[in-house]
Amino acid sequence: MSDADRIVRDLCDKRLALLGEEANHGNGRTITFKTELIRRLVEECQYDAFFIEAGVYDFLHIQALLKAGQPISEDMVASAIGGMWANQEMAPLIPFLSERLEAGTLVAGGIDDQIGRGTYAQRQMTQELLLSLEGPRQAECGAELERHMSWKYDDAHPYTAESVKFMLGCCKEMESALSRPGAAATPMTQGQLQMVRNLERNFTRQVAEMTRASEQTGGTQDWSAFNARSRSMFMNLEWLLSQSPTPRKAIVWLATIHAAKDLKGLDTDARHGISFGSYVHERFGAQSFVLGFSALSGSYSIGSTARTRTIEPAQAGSLEGQAFSSHTSDTRYLDGSQLRDFGPRVARPLNYSWMTAPWATVMDGLLVFREETPSHPVTR
Repeated sequence: MSDADRIVRDLCDKRLALLGEEANHGNGRTITFKTELIRRLVEECQYDAFFIEAGVYDFLHIQALLKAGQPISEDMVASAIGGMWANQEMAPLIPFLSERLEAGTLVAGGIDDQIGRGTYAQRQMTQELLLSLEGPRQAECGAELERHMSWKYDDAHPYTAESVKFMLGCCKEMESALSRPGAAATPMTQGQLQMVRNLERNFTRQVAEMTRASEQTGGTQDWSAFNARSRSMFMNLEWLLSQSPTPRKAIVWLATIHAAKDLKGLDTDARHGISFGSYVHERFGAQSFVLGFSALSGSYSIGSTARTRTIEPAQAGSLEGQAFSSHTSDTRYLDGSQLRDFGPRVARPLNYSWMTAPWATVMDGLLVFREETPSHPVTR
């Protein structure tokens, strides 16, 4: 049985399949493998939802259009997925998702509250949300929000904690208007309400980060923003799953550091992080599965850019080195039992930096490539 077949077997009966990747999101072989794995999980295992570590906003807009009987395009789906994955390796997934979204056999969603460049969220969302406000507040809030979305800050209009607090206040007013009795009765307004709530969480986190930065005096990395983002992503997952009257089988595409079941066993500052996957594991237990990826050697790119970095050959005693110690194949899949047998060991599935952990507590399976390759950017 091939490594791919073993992974499909391990994932087929789960409710949530969390497919990780290295934190720079520029791993060509990993992305290629994941796109084919998603096809198999949908076709062979009846997964009917695809969620990704991208902004919620564009996917909510797509869903509203579909519910209204309007067409969507592959460009809209690609834009929703975002520029981080605008590469040739991801490209085959776009028509696959688009076709099933149009047919109603699959739903898709973003789990992040961040705004992607060149998206509906950046270009159009604000104007539509502002219609919920009346009088001078519409113009006042519009000016600040549009400045933020286009990032047109200057000396006269600086980016400060106060400007973010102002936008946060605007969002709270929009939430109040959209949640009035009867106001959120349509799919469009329900989606807009979810957009506004995500903006609130995003702006709240920005204010907290700016406040901490002004007070910071050095020391270890602060993981508060990471932890708040993890919680926000899980809130979005819960909301997305709640929209179906029957339980969904969902694929979640995200960085392994977010997918991780638990980070406390790491010997780095990351042990202070509370991952999205820890909430999933607490809620769904054995019904969820975290798949990580790593490499013996090779190179990777920084997101969808052409900048590449070399992956130093793995140490002989590392998890990756041991995985290939007596194997000549191109990949090596370590399932949960094998990860437990290896015990605490130095490895690098999170960001190609060596760290030690009992990896079976971090993920349920790990696919190691003999050689990783960079992703190849595309232009849209």
